Amino acid sequence: MYYDKLNSEEQVSYLIKPILEVLQAAGGQLERSEIRNRISELDEHIAEFEQKLYTSNKTGNQYKKFDFKFNFAIKELGYVGLISYVKYNPVITLTQEGANIDLSNFDVKTEVRDKARTYWEEHSSKNKVKSKMAAISDVEEDEDSESSEDKLLDDFKVKLQSAIANMSPAKFEQFSRALLTKMGVQFTNKGVQISNDGGIDDYGYHIDDDDFRTTRVVIQCKRFNANPVSEPDINQFLGAMNKFQADYGVFITNSRFTNKAREAAREGTPITLIDGNDLVRLVIKYELFITPVTTYVMEDFYTEE
Repeated sequence: MYYDKLNSEEQVSYLIKPILEVLQAAGGQLERSEIRNRISELDEHIAEFEQKLYTSNKTGNQYKKFDFKFNFAIKELGYVGLISYVKYNPVITLTQEGANIDLSNFDVKTEVRDKARTYWEEHSSKNKVKSKMAAISDVEEDEDSESSEDKLLDDFKVKLQSAIANMSPAKFEQFSRALLTKMGVQFTNKGVQISNDGGIDDYGYHIDDDDFRTTRVVIQCKRFNANPVSEPDINQFLGAMNKFQADYGVFITNSRFTNKAREAAREGTPITLIDGNDLVRLVIKYELFITPVTTYVMEDFYTEE
């Protein structure tokens, strides 16, 4: 994988300009999860890195190295005044300085990394961040070095992603049906499965509660452990959708879609793409086979001298 060839500092640096780019394109404000999604769509290398699970040498637990790099990049952009955010709030906002940056002439090292390093050094004794500098430069980090305020939620998402990836194809299809049912799709009882003729796994109907309009939707489910869904997969699905005279399609995978696949899905009959990150987000939103719990996090008051 391309990202594994970069050292720890380079992995953080690689994310900084895309983060600014998607924020500028969105008018200056996005939630963290949406930034992650959009930079993954911009760059295949980022998309691959974002999906990859690593195993801790210490505990044997799986974790996403991307979480650490992404959160560190966000922190550094905040330290140099290009973005602003409130702790425990998912919204990231470009400052006026960040909005005015010309990214075509933007040097990540001089404008962000070097300035942030100075910030770390100046505040190291007060905030005890020397260990963080060491981690980003020299140490092979694991999930214990995660600096995210959302570490508990990140850990849960990793476990959920891993559990979905380990499902059998039949269970993944059952899971997908349950999710779409929660989202308002009513399936037929025919259990259509035409894996050799376009890959249609099922079809059903969605009723819009506002205007009582019923639309026919066809479903494709693909559980991949490594490979992304490619453009030929989408084109094959489009052909099958036309055969069923579908109003739109839903293509679900625990993996990701290549940029070419996303482009193909925007042509012709509409296709809603649901990738691994979307699945995790939707499971949480609809509380599908999960139980929410309440937890508490101490504010800085308890740790500051």
